[in-house]
Amino acid sequence: MTSVNSAGRVIKRALGIAAVLSMGVAGASHAQEVYVTGGTLGAGIGGALNFGPHFGAHADIEGLGFSHNVDVDGNEYDGHLSLEQGGLYLDLFPFEASAFRVTAGALFNDDTLTAHAVPNADGNYKIGGDYVPAIGGSPTATAKLPHVMPYLGIGYGHKSATKGFGFSFDAGVAYGRPSVSYSVPDVYNAFVSTEDILQEEQDISNKVRKFRFYPVVQVAVTYRF
Repeated sequence: MTSVNSAGRVIKRALGIAAVLSMGVAGASHAQEVYVTGGTLGAGIGGALNFGPHFGAHADIEGLGFSHNVDVDGNEYDGHLSLEQGGLYLDLFPFEASAFRVTAGALFNDDTLTAHAVPNADGNYKIGGDYVPAIGGSPTATAKLPHVMPYLGIGYGHKSATKGFGFSFDAGVAYGRPSVSYSVPDVYNAFVSTEDILQEEQDISNKVRKFRFYPVVQVAVTYRF
């Protein structure tokens, strides 16, 4: 429960900063921008500011949920991926006359994959090196990304010289090592050992380890005041 509350506080803080950028900067001396965005982080909204020809900042919030099946050493899991995050970024425009930029920042998220084991054709679950009959609730695995993940990428936009509609594009990567928890209903205690359970958890950890580098590709429709 403490982890959930901590994640909620982190995300609310990111949302608050995003709201400041998108709604509370009307008195700034440079142009402001709001936008809607979509991509590998999900769909969301954001705001951007320019501090001069070479520097700016933007913040956004996104969310997405979808089903995703995972196969772990012959054991199929029926999963649901929930993406919920806010991002804070600093933009460096190396060329004064161009909107090309290098962007660094952080994602504040509560991204979670919850997956339930699916019985095989023989009506069994595979746990570690053993097969057990599916006589009760399904074993469950949960994978979470860290609540704060550094981000580095390149992009184009958030630097229009004129008011009105425009676009932006971002491509980069966020880094965070996923953590995995695995639980087995008590009804299977008579069929599997602790070593089997730990082995299955390790197999799942090995499967999701590659997601420590999360690819980010986002496009946005912008409006500059």
